Amino acid sequence: MTAPPPPAPCFAVRELSKRFGPVLANQSISLDIHTGRIHALLGENGAGKSTLMSMLAGRARPDSGTILHHGRPVVFASPAQAIALGVGMVYQRLMLVASFTVAENLALHRPDLCVRQAATLVQTLGQRYGLDVPPEARVADLSMGQRQRAEILKLLARDARLLILDEPTAVLTPGESEQLFGILKALAAEDRAIIVITHKLEEVLAHADEISVLRRGRLVATGIAPADVTNRGELARLMVGREVVLSVEAEARAPRPPLGEEVLRLEQACGNGFAGLSLHLHRGEILAAVGVAGNGQERLAACLAGLERFSAGIVTVAGTSMPARDFQPPRRLMACVPEDRHHVGSVGNMTITENYMLTRDHEFIRPAPLLRWLGSLDRRAATAAAAQAIARHQIAAPAPETLAGSLSGGNLQKLILGRELDRHPRVLVVEQPTQGLDVRAARAVWHALLQARAEAGILLVTGDLKEALSLADRVAVFFRGQIMDVVSLQHQEGDGLHRIGLLMAGAAA
Repeated sequence: MTAPPPPAPCFAVRELSKRFGPVLANQSISLDIHTGRIHALLGENGAGKSTLMSMLAGRARPDSGTILHHGRPVVFASPAQAIALGVGMVYQRLMLVASFTVAENLALHRPDLCVRQAATLVQTLGQRYGLDVPPEARVADLSMGQRQRAEILKLLARDARLLILDEPTAVLTPGESEQLFGILKALAAEDRAIIVITHKLEEVLAHADEISVLRRGRLVATGIAPADVTNRGELARLMVGREVVLSVEAEARAPRPPLGEEVLRLEQACGNGFAGLSLHLHRGEILAAVGVAGNGQERLAACLAGLERFSAGIVTVAGTSMPARDFQPPRRLMACVPEDRHHVGSVGNMTITENYMLTRDHEFIRPAPLLRWLGSLDRRAATAAAAQAIARHQIAAPAPETLAGSLSGGNLQKLILGRELDRHPRVLVVEQPTQGLDVRAARAVWHALLQARAEAGILLVTGDLKEALSLADRVAVFFRGQIMDVVSLQHQEGDGLHRIGLLMAGAAA
């Protein structure tokens, strides 16, 4: 008997190309997408993955080529037209109105529902798929993980048949990631098609049904079965065109600097989402703060960055103590790299030079000759400093005048991290530093953080437990706004990942 022909794809793209000025983002790409399957799309930052999927989701128009729906050509002039045919996408930069509640955001995309009906639907779908989000919660008050769940619920509320998720597990713990892929498999079993853009090769090999790889705007491989991949290095080579060191452990083998003076201490600190936190941080160490999204670690980072206020407690920075409610981060001593690199850490329509100056403007003020209190901005010095930073931190950008919004995620993160490191702070607070980055960009960030320990104490807020276990000296585990325990990794015996996972779930130390 001859084997039956493969089923026809529900969606397909044929010879799709897209150019942004001189940059050819996608070149003659042809791809088939089938229902009942999870299709992983791999590639470095800037390889063209998001552009390709944005065309399929109606957010971008192709310059040439065809999109097919069950074999028939379709043209999407807007995301609304795409969702009408069942295509929905969850972007890395989430499309939610921050001042609205979850229910109000859903009602925007389901005008046939009032807010009360939308709230009921949020609860129903959340319980059905394990994506519980409070419908009455304002989006601005949600963690990044909760916001992502709200985006997925928006698609399910429109009964999307093709769900495209851009780095969906970037803000999730390993347990949450497993849960999400369980949900995606259940959705695929309902005759939906799933496309996942990701850099996490382990989850691709564990959960995808097929793999496609983009490199520099071209499709270099498609239809790869995970069972046929003998190791992650094969996929990494396809992504970057050469051998890549994949593990953070390779970076962490460098000798650790000696422990220096205490640079940060919190005593019974309280704020929105946490209470009674006490911890200390020394120069020469990395203290990781881990926990399921929404358990207080993000709020603590926001308070230390000056974006939110402490309500009680004592904060001591480099030996100077103050009531926590009066705390403002001292610019010359503290630096922060926020989780949201696009909206908080940078301004997309400003140049690299202007972004480099955002937290360093005082360094480029030239005093006026007659009035000492009146100064002017030395733009030449600022541009020269930005050019040196581009070279020093290996940021792929043609010139300091390049708009920050045109940089890939990895290069934007290098700019933000490099800007803060170049200030030589005593305390560095870093949130989700490798979220959404490819393996090469992530390795550059790891290296920079390990090098920075010599001058600073680093508080690392991360949802990647392997990253925390490999980089940190100690791990503070957050649960419901409190620190369950601070685990010293140098003296940890047995399965540290398992123990910390239990603490994140609320188990006693």
